[in-house]
Amino acid sequence: MNSSAAATNLPNGWSKRRLFDLCQFIPGKAHEPFIDPLGEFICVNSKFISTEGEVAKTCNQNITPARRDDVLLVMSDLPNGRALAKCYLVEQDELYAVNQRVCILRPRPGADPKMLFHVLNRNPYFLAFNDGVNQTHLLNSVFEKCELAVPDEAEEQTRIGSALSDADALIEGLERLIAKKRLIKQGAMQDLLTAKRRLPGFSGEWVERKLGMLLTVRHGRSQKQVEVVSGQYPILATGGQIGTANSYLWDKPSVLIGRKGTIDRPQFVESPFWTVDTLFYTDIQPPNDPRFIFYVFQRIDWQSYNEASGVPSLNAKTIENIDVFVPSPDEQIAISATLKDMDAEIQALDARLEKARQVKDGMMQNLLTGRIRLV
Repeated sequence: MNSSAAATNLPNGWSKRRLFDLCQFIPGKAHEPFIDPLGEFICVNSKFISTEGEVAKTCNQNITPARRDDVLLVMSDLPNGRALAKCYLVEQDELYAVNQRVCILRPRPGADPKMLFHVLNRNPYFLAFNDGVNQTHLLNSVFEKCELAVPDEAEEQTRIGSALSDADALIEGLERLIAKKRLIKQGAMQDLLTAKRRLPGFSGEWVERKLGMLLTVRHGRSQKQVEVVSGQYPILATGGQIGTANSYLWDKPSVLIGRKGTIDRPQFVESPFWTVDTLFYTDIQPPNDPRFIFYVFQRIDWQSYNEASGVPSLNAKTIENIDVFVPSPDEQIAISATLKDMDAEIQALDARLEKARQVKDGMMQNLLTGRIRLV
């Protein structure tokens, strides 16, 4: 092992390098005077980078142009913000105008852009300057003193960068597919829950009913008397399970909706549960299909029924008085089964996405420290 690697416990063939030996540092400049909705350049600010390019402004002049393979890094953020040191890898010349509080890190010959992007992105060295109280501004001196552990050989850097970029591509592909599936499901809900499209074999008229004719809204109760460490039944709140209980409040399929606070996130529960007093649960009357009612709840604009000027709140009678259109019980079951299948497909893709993210995290921990070598 070479002496520099031994001194820093780095693997053979790796060494600590000054950031400025790997990259040219170019601070961005103010482009606000040139902001133009019809501008030909994308103005790269912290919002653009933090949203990975989804939120963008354009400008009609470019005084700090980025080049292909430049790494753009956010230099300033609010306390505990998620944009500080977040990076964006440029894939096209003559398109991006780099704004103030963002810098260009332009790889020097022999430094792989993709690997540098993954090394620099939210690097702990930069995040350590956030004190959690004041807005963080990374000064030029911070970059001057930055050192990074990298392979000495350009070929190993390239292999690491390519492997991590391939992992990113898999994640991005899954994210796009999930977004597409969710849009398809949203369209299916719009069509199926309004009778705009009918499933094969169904043609009967839908009827208008008040929700109170389909269900009874009931109040959740405090969990203090039933909560235990390892209970058999979940205690549910707006965000999901918050504990367990030794008894249940309701044991039939039910739709839950917030009574106070978050009032627009209905939940569907099939097994016995306890629910806190800031939630309503519903006693759904047969022969109505509980899951169909859940999908109906998802389409209701609950904020329009808010009855408080401060903390949002719903009234049980208000809910029961909402008018909805419903088909026969058999068609309810068929519709909910179709939408449930879509939900299951999306959940399976979500699980794949989470696994892909975990794999990438493991790859970064191993490849960017030299624990696993691609040589």
